[in-house]
Amino acid sequence: MVAAFAGLAPKAEAQVLRPATVNYGRGYVGASAGFVIPSDLHASFGGGFAGSGDFSFNTGAAGTGFVGYHFNDMLAGEAELSVASADADKFSGSINGVSIAAPIDGSLTTVMVFANAIYKPLGYRAAFSPYIGGGIGFASIDDSIDTIGGVNVASTGSETDFAANFLVGMDFAVVDRWSIGARYRFVWINTASSATSGGVNTSIGDLTEHIITATATFHF
Repeated sequence: MVAAFAGLAPKAEAQVLRPATVNYGRGYVGASAGFVIPSDLHASFGGGFAGSGDFSFNTGAAGTGFVGYHFNDMLAGEAELSVASADADKFSGSINGVSIAAPIDGSLTTVMVFANAIYKPLGYRAAFSPYIGGGIGFASIDDSIDTIGGVNVASTGSETDFAANFLVGMDFAVVDRWSIGARYRFVWINTASSATSGGVNTSIGDLTEHIITATATFHF
């Protein structure tokens, strides 16, 4: 009896769920805009002034342009140009045993160029495409300190250093050939250096930045 009823039951067919895909070519170009959060920059002093402290910065603006090519469904290469600018906030530390917390009037501008490798586990033609990647390049830094604690300093500097970045993001297909998304980048810049001036030894650590942007991409 059970076998008879089992024979009357419709047979289920296995179905494989696949993500929706879009008709994208292998190349793409895009732009992004958002904000940069520089980490504190550590400094230590020796000689006539002995101590250490951190230069902190306010959240600033960031923009990026990028061009890329998909070598296969999941792997892409990308060239990226970014500009980030933030105002200085304060210096906090101690000099010769005296604690200091002084406001700073100044700015930090970073122009960065990276060659990145991007991995997209769902494929670049997926309607929703998360990705992860990273790469190396260089950063050109222009910085200025106008005043410290209200005292005029008028100090400027510029340098170009090796840099690396890690990134994670996602894209959503919206219309034919266009997608929008978001991207987070952690940037490390090899700014570590030391110098002696006026009997004072100064050592500066590496600069790191967190950059969060909204992206728009054209695929061709």
